[in-house]
Amino acid sequence: MTNQPSPATLALMIRGSAPLLLRFLRGFDESNRTLQRPEMPNHPIWILGHTAFTMARFGHLAGGPVPNEKDFAPEDGSDGAQNSAIRFRADDVMKDSTPVGDPDFYPSLARGQEIFSRAIEELACVLESLPTERLKETVLWNGDPLRIDALAIRLCFHNGLHAGQLTDLRRSAGFDRVLPTSPVAAKQSRPT
Repeated sequence: MTNQPSPATLALMIRGSAPLLLRFLRGFDESNRTLQRPEMPNHPIWILGHTAFTMARFGHLAGGPVPNEKDFAPEDGSDGAQNSAIRFRADDVMKDSTPVGDPDFYPSLARGQEIFSRAIEELACVLESLPTERLKETVLWNGDPLRIDALAIRLCFHNGLHAGQLTDLRRSAGFDRVLPTSPVAAKQSRPT
């Protein structure tokens, strides 16, 4: 028995995190994709760009291609690009960036979902292509050396963290539930 996950298992985990986040976008559309509430700093389109760029950046560090310029304007602004209807500007969705409330600052919600889905698949493919021994190697992540396998697992949790932000935002906006209440839990919560 081994304590190390296989490349295929890590790829499966990354792919499995996508629908867990995307389902919480139900009810958001072009009119509210930059909806923000007090004490809830991130809005849906920023979350899509942020999680997608984080995965694309990790994929590059693990041996894959640089983040796709069709999806992300370069971090250094070398092409003079701004956010647009077709891509995110990397600086505006990186860790510690501040989401902007102007919808024109970001791609459409549909395009954001496309970018997110491509980042999921590209990272999964990079992980699947790695020899198992390579997973033990470290990459610098926010100044700290982290093993590739551990970072892949961490990114699944990262996607989950941002799915949680979407659930909080949904609740504050009065949207309907995405996850059903089980009949047993509903019965137990009723006063007798």
